[in-house]
Amino acid sequence: MADVQKKLIVVLGATGNQGGAVARRFLQDPQYAVRGLTRNVSSPAAQALRELGAEVVAAELDDVESLKKAFKGANLIFSVTQYWEPFFRPDCRAKAEELGITCRKYAYDVEVQQGKNIADAAATVVDTLVDNGFLVSTLSSARKCSKGKFQDLYHFDSKADVFPDYVVPKYPELAAKMSCIHTGFFTTSHKILPDSYFAKQSDGSFQMRFPCNPDKLVPQLDVNRDTGNFVYAVSQMPPGKAYMAGEYLSFRDWAAAWGRVTGATIEYKEVTIDEMVAETPDKACGLEVALMYSYSSDPGYDGGMELLTAEDIQKAGIDCPITTVEESLAKQDFSKLFSK
Repeated sequence: MADVQKKLIVVLGATGNQGGAVARRFLQDPQYAVRGLTRNVSSPAAQALRELGAEVVAAELDDVESLKKAFKGANLIFSVTQYWEPFFRPDCRAKAEELGITCRKYAYDVEVQQGKNIADAAATVVDTLVDNGFLVSTLSSARKCSKGKFQDLYHFDSKADVFPDYVVPKYPELAAKMSCIHTGFFTTSHKILPDSYFAKQSDGSFQMRFPCNPDKLVPQLDVNRDTGNFVYAVSQMPPGKAYMAGEYLSFRDWAAAWGRVTGATIEYKEVTIDEMVAETPDKACGLEVALMYSYSSDPGYDGGMELLTAEDIQKAGIDCPITTVEESLAKQDFSKLFSK
């Protein structure tokens, strides 16, 4: 008897955090064939995916024709876009200066265009997609959800302005097959902001310093362990819904969990946006993330939206394991913090 034809999922950013996790999870299911898209098909991460059984294809988010070619025959597409890569790249910063705009706005423009390219290409294969076949990583619209208070939280709006705001009016058939997956704060973000997460005090204790209400519940995600499981679970749900991946936990409780894991003494201190910017070496990065933490206080990281969680998916009878913050922290190495 011939093998049942596998469903093909095309995964963008397949060698990155989110895309890599999604590719690896779907490769565990023999019902799926995985085509991973990446710029560098010769990288160690690309080779590792091949060894797991994935087809690895070169594609550029700036080249819509390469995406159309890579999407041929897709039954599902996982989309993820990237703000921080153009934000930090020296050539992009030089281009932003040449254009007379901030690197923050430049990265917004790049991510929006790349998101539109993905949507434009996905629309050409909408007929081969399954009912819930367009799975997109996104965030809330800070501009809309804050009623205009946050006009330049660029790495949120650069996602929301495309998924769903560009897709829904332009491609209603594609939108009907779309699920929006919001991702929480990564539990590894301390690697980017060590001085804000773990400010060493004179007595040897630590202080976590953000412009965010210490008791506000915010979603926290172990991106490498849980994104794949979450997206795989969402693929089994009906289309047209929006989700939040991660455990909701306040930063005060995050700090307490870290203290339990490491045995260190740590307290949480709410600071101002200006204080966080001053304490961040890259001031543009400091402003972008400080606005995010402030937005997370009010209206909230999720924008106050009613988003489905892992618990809701589990209530629908679908397995959706989520790593707790404490479990995630326990698997990380913080020894360098104590050797200074």
